[in-house]
Amino acid sequence: MAVTNYGRQRMALWLGGSSSEYPSYFVIGSGSGVELATDTALVYVEDKQIITTADVSGAQKVKWTVDWNSIEMSGLVLREFGLTVSGAGNTGSVWSRTGMPAIIFDGTNELRIEEIWEVY
Repeated sequence: MAVTNYGRQRMALWLGGSSSEYPSYFVIGSGSGVELATDTALVYVEDKQIITTADVSGAQKVKWTVDWNSIEMSGLVLREFGLTVSGAGNTGSVWSRTGMPAIIFDGTNELRIEEIWEVY
């Protein structure tokens, strides 16, 4: 996973009180390629989902969780996902991007993504 430069900038503004933006959606995509801090978008967005939970019970940690059901995932090829403010993960608003080998969904599997950030 790469926390993007955009995500770092937004986080600094958020902590400094200059922004009310924070990650609210996960986006998933079928684009391939290594994730980089300079990424501003997913390569190819397939779907978005509002974050199911944001758990802040761990000291200096936040865990975002999102779920897709088997109907939503049917026929999709998953190669990337990321956190974003608006859900439009192809418009330069991606806070993080994770790339992976392709996972093909055949309509029998659900998807849960959990992303944990720890602040040092």
